[in-house]
Amino acid sequence: MRVLTLTLPLLLLLLGGCGGCDKKPPAGPGAPELAKLIQLQGQVTVQQDAASRPGRTDEPLYPGESVVTGPGSTARVRYVNGTEVEVAENSRFRVNGTPGALTLELEEGRIVSTSPKTGGNGLTVTGRFGRAELVTASEMVFDLREKDPRLTLQYGDIRVLDPQGKPLQVVAGEELALSLSKPRQASTPMVAEELVFTLKPQGGKARVRGAQDSTFSDVAPAQSRELGRGAAFEIPANSSARLSSRSLQVSLAGDTTGMIQEASRRGDQSSYTLKLNRGKARLLFGEGQQSLKLADARGELELKVSEQSTISVSHPEAGATVTVLTGQAELVADGKTTLLKAGEGVRRASESPRAEQASAPQPLLPPDAKGVRVFTDGPGEVGIQVPSASEAPLRVEVAEEPSFREPLLAGRVGADWVRVEPPTRGELHWRFLGEDGTVRAQGSARFQPDRGRSALADSNPKAEVLETGLKATIYFQSAVPSLHFSFEPRPGARSYQLRIYRAADVQTPLLQRVTNQNQYSLEPGTLGEGRYLWYVAALGPGGDELAGGRMNKLELVYDNERRGLALSRPRPGERVGREGIPVEGVVPRGSRLFLNGQAVKLDAKGRFSQRLPATEALVFRLVSGQDEAYWVRTLRKAQP
Repeated sequence: MRVLTLTLPLLLLLLGGCGGCDKKPPAGPGAPELAKLIQLQGQVTVQQDAASRPGRTDEPLYPGESVVTGPGSTARVRYVNGTEVEVAENSRFRVNGTPGALTLELEEGRIVSTSPKTGGNGLTVTGRFGRAELVTASEMVFDLREKDPRLTLQYGDIRVLDPQGKPLQVVAGEELALSLSKPRQASTPMVAEELVFTLKPQGGKARVRGAQDSTFSDVAPAQSRELGRGAAFEIPANSSARLSSRSLQVSLAGDTTGMIQEASRRGDQSSYTLKLNRGKARLLFGEGQQSLKLADARGELELKVSEQSTISVSHPEAGATVTVLTGQAELVADGKTTLLKAGEGVRRASESPRAEQASAPQPLLPPDAKGVRVFTDGPGEVGIQVPSASEAPLRVEVAEEPSFREPLLAGRVGADWVRVEPPTRGELHWRFLGEDGTVRAQGSARFQPDRGRSALADSNPKAEVLETGLKATIYFQSAVPSLHFSFEPRPGARSYQLRIYRAADVQTPLLQRVTNQNQYSLEPGTLGEGRYLWYVAALGPGGDELAGGRMNKLELVYDNERRGLALSRPRPGERVGREGIPVEGVVPRGSRLFLNGQAVKLDAKGRFSQRLPATEALVFRLVSGQDEAYWVRTLRKAQP
């Protein structure tokens, strides 16, 4: 990084060129609103001359007002033209200018100014360093914490006046060290600190190869391995792993391969370069300035973040799909920069990649759910609803344990829901935090594979029915059983005729069957739930009916003793036809069932049957008393 030094004569020219930008018109009736406090944490005050007051979220700022942060406190200010200023602790600056010519005077501390605007209505920043104008979409760090002020351009373009009043070009990566005493040599460029990742398998084993190794070696679940520049990794399909460095955590899904090409840190700027050959990764960035370069099938892309953010990257073999789960990031690819906020993503495999709002995941779990159970028949995603009536954006933390020591996902939420990739088997805990760190809502859920638990048995049980003259009651739960009738042999009988009547009509047989044995089996489903009478007539050699026999009572009763959802259709992985999807099953009596958000009509014994339009996933929500559970059934598209 090249360092430019400005001496005292230049500084005086810069300060003199500010003209009357120091003047502080009083804020009063008719004064234009120049900016707004959009986020604060800790001790933040707003001052106007001798008066001061505690800062509040969404508080407007007028000409001449100063924002002051105390120890351990931060703030974020948004000007009326969209420029945002991130204020570090122990900092002070004054808002000034007009809506068409905005200025900021930094008196002490450190700020980061990010401008999305172009043209002449940007922001002019002044202070003891001189004068700087944000010309295009850019990000600039102004640091007055040391004796010599420092300016660092992260990206974009700024304008700094030289001794003759002409612009001095500054490019990204250059740091200006401004001497207030005498000319000096440029400071020694900051040496990059190489970062090391630690890989820990989360389920199953992982395979790694160091930069100097010729073959891969296994890493068991109870082990960990440090990986540096040039190290490669392979995560088997039935496993997962986590790569952790100082400020970046990478969760690797099964069947993911890649390589660490670079990981370093200069000052407060961390840089990473990863190659992802296939699979899926979830990136959790910590606080501070970070950039990550990633190679996929379409070339190289770069992610730039300046706050805690979580980003999902998948399908790099076809052109990565990048989705911001929390926070925000700048995606630099194909010669253009795209700002992605929480809930937005880009599919680079499409013909014209662009930022799009992702669709809501299913199921959507309440923010305060307590121990909800979720059964799935395959990998998928779920959503957590963001608590309503929030005055400012909330932060979310999601972890596998209630202590939140190792969060899987964290950062500001920007939509009505947060997308989460749950474990195949295990728990998730989440909490939503306000700007002051207080917990606004928290919940948890347990996930486990369905593995046929919700499928009604395909085979029918068998029930024995004896000729006793008494009433036989047969209970069934899933499928109607097959019925095996047994009766005493009769002297002189050559065959037998089984007659079955409805209990309400003993004149007309419902069905008649002839057999030459003293037993007979009815196929499953021949008789449904209900009350019946049955009689066996012995037939002589000529077919005449012999004397004897008795009338018997029979009742088939559906007895629902299930504790969860039971589905006969659709089956797991069933193909979706053009005519729609048959949905049939049963739930415990007294329960309520919702399918894809709509209430399902149940009969008195908890059974349901309906047909839905073609879809790829069905989300069943079962409410039984105080318990709540979800079942997700994934279907396949019909072959063309």
